[in-house]
Amino acid sequence: MNPANSLVNQRIEHARVAGVLATGAFLQRPARVADHLAENNLLITLIRALTGSPDVLLPSFAQSALRSCRAGSAGISLLEDTSAPDAAFRWVALAGQCDVLAGSRTRRDECPCGITLDLDTPQLFVRPQHFFACLRDAQPEIVEMLVVPIPAGEGPHGAMWVISHDPGRTFDPEDARLLTDVATLAGAALTHLNARRVAADEAAEAQAARAQLEEAEMRREEFIAMLGHELRNPMSPIESAIGASKHLCASNDEALGVLNVAQRQMRHLRTLVDDLLDAARLKHGKMAIRHSNTSLNEIVFDAVTAVSHHVEARKHVLTLHGMDEPVYVRADHVRISQVLGNLLSNAAKYTPVGGHIELTVEPLPEEPSPGGGARQDQYGVVVITVTDDGIGISREMLPHMFDLFAQSPSSSARAEGGLGIGLAVAKRMVELHAGTIAISSTRGKGTTVTLRLPILDRTRSALEPSRSETTPMPAPARLLLVDDNRDALEALKTLLEVQGHEVVAVDNGQEAVELMRSWRPEVAVVDVGMPGMDGFEVARAIRSHVELAGIMIVALTGYASESDKSRALAAGFHYHLTKPLSMDKLNYLLSHRSGGMIQGLV
Repeated sequence: MNPANSLVNQRIEHARVAGVLATGAFLQRPARVADHLAENNLLITLIRALTGSPDVLLPSFAQSALRSCRAGSAGISLLEDTSAPDAAFRWVALAGQCDVLAGSRTRRDECPCGITLDLDTPQLFVRPQHFFACLRDAQPEIVEMLVVPIPAGEGPHGAMWVISHDPGRTFDPEDARLLTDVATLAGAALTHLNARRVAADEAAEAQAARAQLEEAEMRREEFIAMLGHELRNPMSPIESAIGASKHLCASNDEALGVLNVAQRQMRHLRTLVDDLLDAARLKHGKMAIRHSNTSLNEIVFDAVTAVSHHVEARKHVLTLHGMDEPVYVRADHVRISQVLGNLLSNAAKYTPVGGHIELTVEPLPEEPSPGGGARQDQYGVVVITVTDDGIGISREMLPHMFDLFAQSPSSSARAEGGLGIGLAVAKRMVELHAGTIAISSTRGKGTTVTLRLPILDRTRSALEPSRSETTPMPAPARLLLVDDNRDALEALKTLLEVQGHEVVAVDNGQEAVELMRSWRPEVAVVDVGMPGMDGFEVARAIRSHVELAGIMIVALTGYASESDKSRALAAGFHYHLTKPLSMDKLNYLLSHRSGGMIQGLV
């Protein structure tokens, strides 16, 4: 026999011998007539209590037990530390005269509630004060104590009890039935409360976990933005220095060759930084596009130009199809060019030396409307495919190719570089054009990427002028450069001077404002992130002087979010350029300047 069970049986037998445990005689008593109306009202009261505050729920059950059994005291004792050897009852809800027991704690094996739970049926105790030490201080004296278990799904919650202090009032089986009904409802209420408590705790833990994830995500995005900014800062003077050196070494073919290598690698570094920042925008849904009437031929040309060094370095054969006739589209020229450049770059990266890459453009025939007439919209669908005969993609990896930071696990692919961002960004850009992108591939047999873009302009609208056609080298201008980074300042100053401009450079905002009043430049390129008087203050100071209204002010920053651009324009800047400074964009501004403004936003 289990020693624990043996001790339980000994306690029960001891209580019976002492005459305290009198359940057998109790069950022989005649039961009074049931008052079903009163019982119904009691149950309605308890059900209403279930919707109230948890703080008053258990006391309401104790009061109901007191009234239904016409007792002198009533209460609920809940089990605590059920799995511990010293499990005990807490007397949590009392009604009537025995309020001295409220809040007390009694060991399970020293309490009438413990014997009741061991027997798992209602039990009657006579004069229990003389047997149980926990009841010796109870006042008035206890004549009878009726105890019933409070059921739960796994083991009881505890016990409910009523006490008679009057020798003329004894309990009968009808009292046991009513008390059992109330205890059953109390058990359901406690199960519900425990479930709510667990749910609340889990919700609080989930909320805390979400808050931690959000904070970690915010810190990650802040880090990416700061990393992009910090990488752009040294890139600017390097790129300017390379550009100036190419001008200064125009007659030295060997030096130009080396500088061209450096320029290509800087272009690659710029792409990596842009991919990092695009990943942050993609994660927060902040990626935007700007539609314009443009030529798909020019978009493809820009994309091919951007990756030509990859293609040439690996001796690939790149073939274009569908470009014999002009194809007009309504799209974001820069973004679609970025998408195609990414696809071509991937094809070059994962195709062995001497492989073949094909880009095909196919405008689909215009589909008639269901009624047979012409379509109402002027834009049709163009299908663009990029195909290579490279290493292909494994079946396991294929479904994840558009996930952020997804990369081929092969060491040869990792050696080619990249962050695993480009395809995720490309997918979002295509979706912003209401298009689709799909990849098909077999390991070792090449890859095909297919774009379906509803951007075709069949009306052949007048194109917005492209910069390649309308941006000649600008006429010499009076330029003021303001940047606390001396290397960036000197490199850009040298590059602009060799292009024929008159340039003055200062490294702080206060000196820049004073110089503008006396020297009056035509264009001021101002870094916004300077210590002391930053670029925003410089712009506001210039705008506060009417005589300086003709100066075109260009913000230069390592950040490229829409909010940064809006803040720059609000401060008084005309335009916002990001580091490393694109000389094409700056030349475009200089070529089209007129009274501090140009046509079209950069």
